[in-house]
Amino acid sequence: MALYRQALRHRSAIAGDRPDLDDNERLEFLGDAVLDTVVGQFVYQHYPEQGEGFLTRMRSKLVSRHQLSILAKKVEIERVMEVKIGPGQHTSVPGNAMEALVGALFLDKGFDRTRAIVIKLITTHFDLKEVEQEDRDSKSRLLEWGQKKRRKVVFVLTEEQVHGRGKQFVAEVQVDGRNTGRGMGHSKKRAEQEAARDASRKLRLPNAGSNEGGPVHGESGKASAPRTHRRRKPKQDGPAGEAVLKAKPTAGKAHHD
Repeated sequence: MALYRQALRHRSAIAGDRPDLDDNERLEFLGDAVLDTVVGQFVYQHYPEQGEGFLTRMRSKLVSRHQLSILAKKVEIERVMEVKIGPGQHTSVPGNAMEALVGALFLDKGFDRTRAIVIKLITTHFDLKEVEQEDRDSKSRLLEWGQKKRRKVVFVLTEEQVHGRGKQFVAEVQVDGRNTGRGMGHSKKRAEQEAARDASRKLRLPNAGSNEGGPVHGESGKASAPRTHRRRKPKQDGPAGEAVLKAKPTAGKAHHD
């Protein structure tokens, strides 16, 4: 189905040579909003004794780029993506595609079907107890580490608008002048938190989580040579995107360091 193929198509795959195709950014925007609603309702019902603060933190953790990237890896979304990427983009692209697939599913099947699939993904692939125990503020933890170790930690925030389709925020973390982490999001706060989490993993700080998304430009202070490749296109015998979202777990529940 065209909608699911669009959800799996990164803008790098159509730059220049295929201007007639649409990328997945609009669907990503929609999927982000749908996920917030679905996951918000899920945590509200799952934790009847908890207050607003806890529910807000749990929702933020479950829809974070870190968790979406883990989920994307477990359902092997990269196998069916259309993308040409350099290493600097690698960590965020699969998680963004997960959001886009949710947006496509919402348009195709409606809210109730989408909610059922998203909740099944959460309960199948994540250990909620482990998610609860994760440190919720990666930026504050990283800044505190810098103060204790007398390391200069600076967040650099940029804003870019792609094809007039809304704002995408990009944050980078510099430690002693060296690019150490990078994050993207639809808000400045989310981009900074993702960048702090990325930097914390590379610095091997406690509770930083595993680097599920692969290397990022600037790791170890050196830029990797750009690599360009195209993922295998989805099969044409059905909505590949919905099949990915309903995929069985490949390695049990997600574990976090």
